[in-house]
Amino acid sequence: MELKQSSRFFKIICNVSSTKYEIVRHAAKKILGWKLSYDEDTDEWDVFWTDTAVQPEKLAKMKHYQRINHFPGMYLISRKNYLAFNLGKLKRIFPDSYNFYPRTWVIPCDLGDLKSFMSSKKNPYVIVKPEASCQGRGIYITKRIEDINPDEKHVVQEYLTKPFLIDNLKFDLRIYVLVTSCDPLRIFIHEDGLTRFATEEYEKPNSTNIEDMCMHLTNYAINKNNPNFIQNEDPECDDVGHKRSLKSTYDFIQNEGYDVERLKGRIDDMIIKTLCAVQPNLCHHYRSCQADDYSRAMCFEILGFDVIIDKKLNPYVLEVNHTPSFSTDSPLDRTIKKTVISQALELVNVSTRNRKKYFKKQKEDIQKRSMTGKMERLTIEERKLLISSLNSKRNKYEMKHCGGYRKIYPTENDEYNKYIEASDNLWQEWTGAKIVRSRRLETKSPVPRPIRPATNNTQKPKSQVIVKVPSKAESYMERPSSTIFERLSQPVIRKYRSTTVNCLPGIIYEEKKDQKKDMPIMINPCIEYDKPIIKPRVYSEIKASPANRPIAQRHIGLTLKEILSGRPGTSSKSRYLNFALGSK
Repeated sequence: MELKQSSRFFKIICNVSSTKYEIVRHAAKKILGWKLSYDEDTDEWDVFWTDTAVQPEKLAKMKHYQRINHFPGMYLISRKNYLAFNLGKLKRIFPDSYNFYPRTWVIPCDLGDLKSFMSSKKNPYVIVKPEASCQGRGIYITKRIEDINPDEKHVVQEYLTKPFLIDNLKFDLRIYVLVTSCDPLRIFIHEDGLTRFATEEYEKPNSTNIEDMCMHLTNYAINKNNPNFIQNEDPECDDVGHKRSLKSTYDFIQNEGYDVERLKGRIDDMIIKTLCAVQPNLCHHYRSCQADDYSRAMCFEILGFDVIIDKKLNPYVLEVNHTPSFSTDSPLDRTIKKTVISQALELVNVSTRNRKKYFKKQKEDIQKRSMTGKMERLTIEERKLLISSLNSKRNKYEMKHCGGYRKIYPTENDEYNKYIEASDNLWQEWTGAKIVRSRRLETKSPVPRPIRPATNNTQKPKSQVIVKVPSKAESYMERPSSTIFERLSQPVIRKYRSTTVNCLPGIIYEEKKDQKKDMPIMINPCIEYDKPIIKPRVYSEIKASPANRPIAQRHIGLTLKEILSGRPGTSSKSRYLNFALGSK
């Protein structure tokens, strides 16, 4: 057992059973020196890398020292329709701050607004994308509303007809963003990325070139099949070919006389605002799955932001990819993506020390629970102190191990808090949490007592009769008659078998052939012998009908009120009861 534990704590284990990218395995094993695991069902791992979205159930089963490369709920910006919904809601509240996203319509919901827009413009070119697709599949450009099928789900964006060009080619930027925490947000941008170019010289869209996707689209999956595509073969010459490095693009823009630092600042600003739109949802998912994890460090995610620049050097967010492609078709691809992945894994602070601390604390908690029978819970002040100490340790570690990443949030000022608060209010209204919370506050609020008028001590206050006003539902109810109600509320003891109560023994009447009158037979009144010794006969088996019986035996029924009070009236019923109890 000791050998098994020592081998378990020997190396960091990275589970790569759910990824297809070789560069992830290379970065974990060759660069960081971790041990790889290919078993999907095991939970003996420190880092789990997957190419698909993570469900909340997966996060809920994880241990506090483990890390996974996705946040539950990130689909709210990674899917095109949800990105349009969330940014559109905040754009209505902050129209000047959220103007970095092209005008977007979600079909079929916004079909009426799209028709009015296209009818008011002279050449309303729009780009139509399926809401859940990638690599440029199903994308086309049109200016006719008849070309858009209203029965299918699409995301339609206003086409930017005046983009910034390099070598007369249209391009977009792939910026790698690392999110290491959602509560609070911790956002990093890598200094290097990719620039993807179209393979045909750009011209404004018209009826002749509107179907040339290699001119208007910059997707690598589309342009790599074009004969004009030039692959970069030397990572040192990163400004050659139709896929270049982000650094070389910034250098070209700066050499053209533009302010690159201002452009970077605007890109940082719109990335932070985009993530502020989903922070409440990410925080809710994380706290619901791991409420006792005060480090908030179990999830991290590398996002791929697709950014396009217009002629005036204004950046726009086109898409957000929560699973960016890490395929390495060229040496430049391999160099950049290897650095992005390895430095991200180093920045999330994975170590065997965290694993040892977790199992040691688990053992101590089990011992305390077995000794005291109680679970140790932190107070609110202790929790705040623990969170602040963990955040300070985390800041120191990130400053030393950021590598090529640059921290852009949290910032020194609190200018982005208003966007998070607005997103929180919108999320609560959308999910109904705000209504439920307001109802809880109303029920918990104390009801003010009515102020009574002052009265003299000599005069006695008149007793006020409170008249209950029946509700609408009660008014439709038919109240039973008094005779039926009294009869049901005062049940009587049956003639041939009495009820079994603590104050009186059960009596069963059995007819005998030798006697003319029925004699009562006593039953054991003890609780453990509650069942009668003599099986009672069915009423139909008794030959003598009640009408033929004597009057003294015909009216033997006693009410519960008389039995419980112990003061029955001086009638034939009481006399017979005394006779029955006295004869043993």
